[in-house]
Amino acid sequence: MMVAGASEPPPAHASCASQPEDGSWANADPNTRSLTRAVLRFTCQDQVLNGQLYPPGPPWHMRLSGKCSPTNCEWGEVGADTVTIGTRTFVRAIFNQGFATRYVYADMSLYRPGQLWIWMWTDFADPSRPDYESQNWFIRR
Repeated sequence: MMVAGASEPPPAHASCASQPEDGSWANADPNTRSLTRAVLRFTCQDQVLNGQLYPPGPPWHMRLSGKCSPTNCEWGEVGADTVTIGTRTFVRAIFNQGFATRYVYADMSLYRPGQLWIWMWTDFADPSRPDYESQNWFIRR
């Protein structure tokens, strides 16, 4: 029951820890024929407003660039979330490019400390074109 003159309680706040995947990354292989750059952006949703996380939207955004000639192809930015597989938690994004859908999973490498590992499955719309996976290591830029 609200008492006359009392105001609503302020939104709940929590503290977000920094995310090691957050930032700009370049492929560790300068001669890659795959992904060349990745930008992962974390949005701290540390408030609850009217029962919803705030700010609204996905907790992650991912922007990728792929190897093209003469310049790299920008894939744009999509919203991303996290998914836990076994004991590992990945930032997951889906890029629908029309001719293919790319399922992208990123996390900090267990084998190369300080590097970001990205695994990608490419599912082509054309059933005669074989799907494939790729794995890339990235260094902070």
